[in-house]
Amino acid sequence: MSLKDILQKQIPGGYDSQFLINKVRDYAIFMLSPEGYILNWNEGAKAIKGYEPEEIIGQHFSIFYPKEAIEKNFPAYELEVAKEQGRFEDEGWRVRKDGSLFWANVVITTLFSPEGNLIGFTKITRDLTERKRITDELEKAKNKAEMMNAELEALTYSISHDLRAPLRSIDGFSRLIAEEKAHLLDEEGKDYLERVTRNTQHMNQLLTGLLNLSRISRAELFAVNEDLSIQVESILTKLQNQNPDRKVELRIQKNVSHIADLVLIRTLLENLLSNAWKFTTLTQNPVIEFGTLKQDNKVVFFVKDNGIGFDSQNADRLFGAFQRFHSEEDFPGIGIGLALVKRIIHRHGGEIWADASPNQGATFYFTLNS
Repeated sequence: MSLKDILQKQIPGGYDSQFLINKVRDYAIFMLSPEGYILNWNEGAKAIKGYEPEEIIGQHFSIFYPKEAIEKNFPAYELEVAKEQGRFEDEGWRVRKDGSLFWANVVITTLFSPEGNLIGFTKITRDLTERKRITDELEKAKNKAEMMNAELEALTYSISHDLRAPLRSIDGFSRLIAEEKAHLLDEEGKDYLERVTRNTQHMNQLLTGLLNLSRISRAELFAVNEDLSIQVESILTKLQNQNPDRKVELRIQKNVSHIADLVLIRTLLENLLSNAWKFTTLTQNPVIEFGTLKQDNKVVFFVKDNGIGFDSQNADRLFGAFQRFHSEEDFPGIGIGLALVKRIIHRHGGEIWADASPNQGATFYFTLNS
């Protein structure tokens, strides 16, 4: 069967294949001779490349390639690969009639006669310029965001680290005054000094939180299959031992495992469970629960309590550094825990969200994809 026979082959309905190919506008579809010369031209080829049939039929298909590709003999390479493998696919820049470039997906398929002789090629081209533009813009935005995040992390680390020295000095001299010069101070002076010491310690805690955020973002992950239920039991047992007078009902789903970084996942669970423990201190019959559920064919983990809760309309604010919904006097802390949790979860390719109501408790849901 010749190439002409293939083009004129009848299909059901009385139409030949060439008629239907000519009507396709979203794809440039045409045939090449064994040497690469263009034999026909459809509406899609005209729309994408800009040539009328009488202008292009008989030309070599290398006319569509940038000068650099021609100098590297890339068109001939495409045909050679297609001959050897029966097919060649590529994405790259191509040239329109007006000289403008477009990003193309190209598929060349080899055509053989029943006797096994090469009779030509089909070439199908899609214009993916818009997709390429969007992809490139997204990649640039991603690289810019990563660069800015890296700079911010470096700045955060530097500030947090460098501020510790003067804080240590302030704290040290304050303690010396309290120990050696307290007899020279009246009650008001002692109160001032105690405030300096207390705020210095608080500032040190804030800097520690910033350093922890920075370290989590830069730390290398070492993922293992971890039994999260055992980790939860260990953390809650430790909290119970630290608060022997509290009676909290613990509901822990058994045999919950997932692949995660052991150190980071422990930090995540410690922060969520410590919050649940803290915010149920004023609750009668407190309950803390850990478990999983299925949502959209994904495993969703949760930590739930029946404590003081919060308005879930503002839940997203909780995951920012130093954000609090309750007074530090009632519930001590620096407001960094949930920011750490969110960053750990994002490092594992997951998401976190919360559902809560004032005085009705809170549930934190999260996924771990790594």
